This record gives sequence, C-alpha cells and structure tokens, in this order.
Amino acid sequence: MEFFLHFWDELDDVAGACRHVATTALAEAASLSTPLFAWASAVGVGLLAPQLRVNAALLAGSVTFFDLYRRLLRLPG
Repeated sequence: MEFFLHFWDELDDVAGACRHVATTALAEAASLSTPLFAWASAVGVGLLAPQLRVNAALLAGSVTFFDLYRRLLRLPG
C-alpha cells in the first residue's frame, strides 16, 4: 500500500511540473502575441487603406515599444 502512496505522490509532482511548464509557455506566447497582432493590423490597414499607412505604422510601433517597455520595468498588466 505504501508503494501506491509514493507512486501517487510522484505522479502528482510530475503533473504539477507539466502544468507549470504549460502555463508558463502559454503566458509567454500570449505576451509575444501583442506586438505581432499590432504589426499584423498595421500591414492589413496598409494594404486595405493606403492613405492610413503612416498612422498604422506609428500605432504598431508605439504598441510594440510600450509593451517592451512595460516588460523591462516588470509592471503588472
């Protein structure tokens, strides 16, 4: 019976480690998607409305800058 308790404990530890790795990977992917979405929208606006290219590029650049700035300062949000 003690073998099963140790086995269950080890299995629970492995599941917790896998959950931690998956959560961290998902959070990193989500934090990287913000600048990619900004640049994708800038490209879309640039292709669909050529008169707004400068505004779209400025918006994408500012979103990328402030997102990286927030990460460097480690601000929540």
